[in-house]
Amino acid sequence: MRNWIQEHRRLAFAGALAAVAFAVFVIVWFEPQKLFIDERVDEGLEGFEAPVAQVTTTASPPTITSSTTIATAAPTEGSTTTSITTSTTTTTTTVAPAGPTVLHQSELESPGKAGTGDVFLIELEDGTRVIRFENLDVSNGPDLRVILSPSGLVDDRDAYHVDGFYDLGVLKGNQGNQNYEIPDDVDLSQYSTVAVFCIRFNYTFNAATIR
Repeated sequence: MRNWIQEHRRLAFAGALAAVAFAVFVIVWFEPQKLFIDERVDEGLEGFEAPVAQVTTTASPPTITSSTTIATAAPTEGSTTTSITTSTTTTTTTVAPAGPTVLHQSELESPGKAGTGDVFLIELEDGTRVIRFENLDVSNGPDLRVILSPSGLVDDRDAYHVDGFYDLGVLKGNQGNQNYEIPDDVDLSQYSTVAVFCIRFNYTFNAATIR
């Protein structure tokens, strides 16, 4: 092998150069290193809290019952007394805190890559609409975007971009809590899902309903 390289130095050099160029291309285009690197981004959202359950107690109207008793001092056959008893019932109501309003809540599904996370469609007090990921934990990859898709939630990783989609921007991190603002001119009635989408290879990693 060494003798061959010495005899064909130019050819060997060209081959080595091509191998390096191919390796660089693979790293830059496919970004395989991201499979082993997690990028965590945690953002807050002022005033946002998930709805909480509040327990309230209400009293039911009094009920009147009759019973037959025997008097100890002067028993009288068939005498009756009347007693009043009350009972209470407990009901649970959901109370939404003041501030941002949750329009829809769902969980990420995995048509392409395994992943989990809670998805909220939120309207802020000023009317701004936001997609919020909480407890996000999905696979990393090249050129990942957050998109709104007209497709319903289906187990088909190619369905979410076929009929058109709206790009909300680069996925900030594959883990954490993140916000993605929806522009005012976007008609949400045209979209059914939000997805984590690899735009370079037209490949949907995860998706969730937004209505």
